[in-house]
Amino acid sequence: MATIGGRTRGDRTGPVRAEGTRIRMLPISLIAAAFMIVPLGLVAATGAASAATPGPVTCTGPLAAGTYSSVTVSGTCQISAGQVVVTGDVTIPAGSNSVLAAYALNGGVASTTSGLTVDGNVNIASGGTLILGCKAADGACFDDPAPTTPTLNSSSTIQGSINATSPLGVVVTNSTIGGDATQAGGGGGVAGEGPGCFAPPYPGVFNTFPGGGSPVYSDYEDNTIGGNLRITGLNSCWLGSFRNHIGGSATFSGNKLGDPDGSEFLTNQIAGNLLCSGNSPAAQYGDAQGTPNTVGGFATGECAFGVMVPNPAPSPGPPPVPAGPLTPISKPGTPPGYWLAAKDGGVFSFNVPFLGSQGGQSLSQPIVGMGTVPGGSNYNLADANGAVYGHGPLAADCAGLNATLNKPIVGIAPVPGGNGCWTAASDGGVFTFGSNAAFYGSAGAIHLNQPVVGIASTPNGDGYYLAASDGGVFTYGPGAKFYGSMGGVTLNKPVVGMAVDPATGGYWLVASDGGVFSFNAPFFGSTGSLKLNQPVVGMAAAPTGDGYYLVAADGGIFTFGTGAHFQGSTGAIRLNQPVVGMALG
Repeated sequence: MATIGGRTRGDRTGPVRAEGTRIRMLPISLIAAAFMIVPLGLVAATGAASAATPGPVTCTGPLAAGTYSSVTVSGTCQISAGQVVVTGDVTIPAGSNSVLAAYALNGGVASTTSGLTVDGNVNIASGGTLILGCKAADGACFDDPAPTTPTLNSSSTIQGSINATSPLGVVVTNSTIGGDATQAGGGGGVAGEGPGCFAPPYPGVFNTFPGGGSPVYSDYEDNTIGGNLRITGLNSCWLGSFRNHIGGSATFSGNKLGDPDGSEFLTNQIAGNLLCSGNSPAAQYGDAQGTPNTVGGFATGECAFGVMVPNPAPSPGPPPVPAGPLTPISKPGTPPGYWLAAKDGGVFSFNVPFLGSQGGQSLSQPIVGMGTVPGGSNYNLADANGAVYGHGPLAADCAGLNATLNKPIVGIAPVPGGNGCWTAASDGGVFTFGSNAAFYGSAGAIHLNQPVVGIASTPNGDGYYLAASDGGVFTYGPGAKFYGSMGGVTLNKPVVGMAVDPATGGYWLVASDGGVFSFNAPFFGSTGSLKLNQPVVGMAAAPTGDGYYLVAADGGIFTFGTGAHFQGSTGAIRLNQPVVGMALG
């Protein structure tokens, strides 16, 4: 049932910043790293690459200190003889069964260190294993001579991204990744590789090379990741993520693990969204003794803000560990600010960084919408001709051009996990940008009673909604559930946009007079009974699901619910062109 009502909370002006345009990348300071590459099951290697080799090298033994344009792993490759810089990529090819492992010592000497800096990406194909970095405070380095009282630390710097496709295991600790850390599929199976991760030669989940073979688990601890962390479809014995600082979003989805407390995602600082779904076991505290994640955007599924779990969770083995008090697995961070976008591409920022605009640029068509994944480091502007302009270090994946349109673009929706977005045309056509935006269908081939006016993604990024001006709603993808629409109902004013409730998965529609219609989502109020200076042009949901924002063509902002925080508007200043949309930071 739709709910219509009226209540408003203020509109006042605040500081405005605008203009300039570029895509900026976050600077990543170089950090020393210790790094070793070993084929599965081998504990020794022969042969060394020369330190005088400046070009690409295929590493089959200990790699001498020096600078290389690229490194391809074949056989055993150890970086344990000083500092190595790779100006391109490091690659573990498919079928190589190689392990990339970090050692803290240089030739077995504690007073000097080996290390690796990769200016490009680290690419791990099927069967490979990555181990980078270690931190004595949280566990011994693999070559620590005193593992019971560890003192050694090791760190790595990857300026680009870690791209792992069907790896055996990935363990990254105390390291810096400038781009994304993505792991899709792979693992040693829920019982581990070979005889299993709880049986010889794997007497414990953390037993790894040397002394027991390759790890068959995946773990990310104490890292700084500039982009997104995404682990999906892993079949292994254990998976953890602790104390990471993530500039984008984190996704843990569809992972099947043998350890009954093998989904431990705790104490992470996540600027964007946190998406947890379809994991077995579900996300929990286990015995990690961590604290809730702090999330700048929204948190969904098993890691949602409302999910409470024992701390620690009961252990299935003897002796039983009694459950502690219920504790939220994730908690919201500081309420985000927001950006407004005008028809000429001007951008106005309120309590979020100004990252550039299209203002003053020559546009073939006007800007029609704005989208971002929360985190304060990027936004994208879409024009009616199908071009998407990226601003900020995480915006490039959603920038580009979709030409040959039957009808103009009317809206843009980012993928909540980052690395992609969708745009929608007035005839219901949908266009994808970026590596993480799947195409689920469109209304481009059907007759519509009224044109499409907006698009919104599902909380987990597994679908999207289209809204038409008569209030009709169209769903695409497994995560997009139909809860009703205003189609066939006489409206005072046409619908101009929609937003999805991250807490319930329901949605709201908003009309140009500020009337709000709720479907499986709480109603917090509207401006439907007020006289507005300019019509409403869009809306945005609060990350916690307990509120929403309405934005008018003059940049006036109206907040409803305890989760929506007013932080300024352009309602009292003269604009060159009207505002067409907003996005939360």
